Amino acid sequence: MLSVNIKKTLGDFNLRVSFEAQSGVTGILGPSGCGKSMTLRCIAGIEKPDEGYIILDGKTLFDSEKKINLPPQKRAVGYLFQNYALFPNMTVKKNILCGLRGEKDPVRRNRDLKHFMELLQLEGLENHHPCQLSGGQAQRAALARILVNRPRLLMLDEPFSAIDSHLREQLQIEMKRLLEQYDGMVLMVTHSRDEAYHLCDRIAPMDNGMFLTLKPTGNNEKGFTHFDANGNAVMVDVSGKDISARCAVAKGIISMNVETMTAVREGTAKKGDVFGVARIAGIGAAKRTADIIPLCHPLIFDTCKIDFEIDEKKLQIEASCTVKLSGKTGAEMEALTGVSVALLTVYDMCKAIDKGMVISNVRLCEKSGGKSGDFYRG
Repeated sequence: MLSVNIKKTLGDFNLRVSFEAQSGVTGILGPSGCGKSMTLRCIAGIEKPDEGYIILDGKTLFDSEKKINLPPQKRAVGYLFQNYALFPNMTVKKNILCGLRGEKDPVRRNRDLKHFMELLQLEGLENHHPCQLSGGQAQRAALARILVNRPRLLMLDEPFSAIDSHLREQLQIEMKRLLEQYDGMVLMVTHSRDEAYHLCDRIAPMDNGMFLTLKPTGNNEKGFTHFDANGNAVMVDVSGKDISARCAVAKGIISMNVETMTAVREGTAKKGDVFGVARIAGIGAAKRTADIIPLCHPLIFDTCKIDFEIDEKKLQIEASCTVKLSGKTGAEMEALTGVSVALLTVYDMCKAIDKGMVISNVRLCEKSGGKSGDFYRG
């Protein structure tokens, strides 16, 4: 268990943090400047709190009253920095071996090096330098250097901030796999609600140097059924289900007058690119379905896309949302949410021209994967 109760003042900023974390992943969620990274730096021993205590698995790392302040190397804490902090002049192999500098037995050093190279999927990159690595490879190399020390606490500071946006979802999937194999405690700092809900077992929203609460995300909840004894709807227990490939396609139609159709087609709507904005809104909504619909579980997407087809004769636009993912629950609600919000966004951007637009025929067209089997409606 990690117990933290510290205070630190920096100019006008006051850090006042008190919490306990056990096994699993605890996410610290909040805007820039709220004290997330400073909290990690105090736990790691890089910064010294003004007062309070930090205890990890019964070992006191810091106690202002007892005058205890262990140096970082004696805290059994691994800290993944935002920029990964790999040594640029060293190969991947040498970077990882830096984490084993305390191990004098060459047999054990080579055994541990091989184990973590395989675990982090770094085989074949032993002699590469950091400048030759992709963002994901650099992240895994930095994690390997930390994990060879077998820390009791792993801390991740904005682990995806240095990754291009189109790669983040894939790296989140890889990170989730790695964290599931790590048997210690994890603290992860992020400003992304999606990352927090996808990767963490519990979340501590933070603002102005303080934790607002500490609540479970539902990723590890047990014993839930569709309805309780009083008939109240509750989350479904998916802990016993296998992860499998899932796909869903949903479609819907919006009808409009000639003037609106012309503005959409020619890109002359006053609010801008209707399809471009609607596409972004639909994808964003699909990914946040669990925040919108209470009984849906957070999922990590492999693919999510929104497409539009214009039928000028009928003065209609058909939108479709395709969702592909690997998970324990289906993607139907995500696809339906995505297409619905895309159509609503088209309406919102064009309502100044035509308030009489009609959204209709929103339906699930395809579904595959899961115990309920496949579904297809032409």
